Amino acid sequence: MLSFQAGGFLAEAIAVCGEAFVQVGADIEPRFLQPARYAAGRAAALVRPGSRDEAARVLALAAACGLRVVVQGAHTGLVRAGTPDDANGEVLLSTERLREVFDLDLLDRTLRVSSGFRLSEINERLEPHGLWFPVDLSADPSIGGMVAHNTGGTRMLRYGDVRANTLALEVVLAEPAGQVLRLGQGLQKDNSALALGQLFIGSSGSLGLVSEVTIKLAPLPRQRAVALVAPSSLADVFPLYADVMQRWGGLVSAFEGISRAALEAGLHGQDAARWFEGQLPDYAMLIELSSELPADRLALTGLLQGWLEAEFESGRVWDAVLDADEAIWGLRHRISEGLRVQGKVIGLDLSLPRRHFMAFRERGAAWLAERFPQVRLADFGHLGDGGMHFNMVWPASAGLLAPEQELTLREGLYALVAALGGSISAEHGVGPQLQAAYRAHWEKVEPAMLDWARRVQTLWDPHTRLGKVNWGG
Repeated sequence: MLSFQAGGFLAEAIAVCGEAFVQVGADIEPRFLQPARYAAGRAAALVRPGSRDEAARVLALAAACGLRVVVQGAHTGLVRAGTPDDANGEVLLSTERLREVFDLDLLDRTLRVSSGFRLSEINERLEPHGLWFPVDLSADPSIGGMVAHNTGGTRMLRYGDVRANTLALEVVLAEPAGQVLRLGQGLQKDNSALALGQLFIGSSGSLGLVSEVTIKLAPLPRQRAVALVAPSSLADVFPLYADVMQRWGGLVSAFEGISRAALEAGLHGQDAARWFEGQLPDYAMLIELSSELPADRLALTGLLQGWLEAEFESGRVWDAVLDADEAIWGLRHRISEGLRVQGKVIGLDLSLPRRHFMAFRERGAAWLAERFPQVRLADFGHLGDGGMHFNMVWPASAGLLAPEQELTLREGLYALVAALGGSISAEHGVGPQLQAAYRAHWEKVEPAMLDWARRVQTLWDPHTRLGKVNWGG
């Protein structure tokens, strides 16, 4: 049942947004409550405002009724930051109808866009102009959600993350409730004020509702060359990476690492014979070169093929698949789906210094083999920028995974990450799923940071009306 406060909120929210865009309790569509990997959430109500002004009024109403607001974009996140869990005290505010602005500036190559637009639609609209927003990933999030979590993606090595490509934000604040604040003018260069917008990028929706964002755009590549490369040994991986970066620098748009178990997951249900003649390597590197120049001026496939032939001769490369279509990327993007059919996925989104990347893989695998031998490790990710999806599968044959078992598993691996100077969240954000690990990590690494983070959050949201993350721990 709705609390008295939520019941009062409901009538006002309907008056603001319309009855069709307000749902209550058990009537909320499941897609808004079911996250990608975890149990379904609960909320007193779902509200879908159709404009920034409606969203501002909803935040003000929630504050007046003593309700917390959880902002949700496309609900593709993996840390539960957009999933409510209180059937009486939390209102879910979906931004999917915030689509008022799509203002493309071709000369500046910028786009001012409302937060409800999805990445796929943005790029579909940009394609006829030869442009794209190059923060590329397998999911299809909203642009507001990408800002909230500072998404990185598969081509961060060349283009950077969302933070590097954001020029301005418009946010709706929790305090004063419903106040709209414009942060930045959308300029490439601007040192005329404190960069307050940077605080909202990666804040997991805890400081304010992002209603609009101005982003930098990039020219669409006219050609790509992609190879899946099997090194002769793990010791050859980073020397090969260093050589690729030294040779081609800005032409390198992706450099991924994929373990054998992850390759198998990506090939789930498909013929593996075309890949390394059916003999999958223990580890492979996905290398992509891309350019805005046409192939008659710079033939990337020829460059990559010539390099591979030389590395075969040197002995550092055992085998490779050179592909002009999207088959390799298709394999890469199917990994998560392939793992889900094997059992419960326990995903760790990590970042490590390159010098410790392989050391963590070795130590983490050994730690798992000793303490959780039933777990299947299938790591993959953005090797070129230090990102690693240290994903594991708890098979159905092992029975149910108890919460305390998962906690022990995560804590042990996070301790290894901390010892090697890494991050427990590379690009997925924090959210409730990582709240305890976040506190434990920073209590060891820099406890004063927790206090300063609490001060910042208190400044923007003194009554804790917004979001699912306590940055003070």
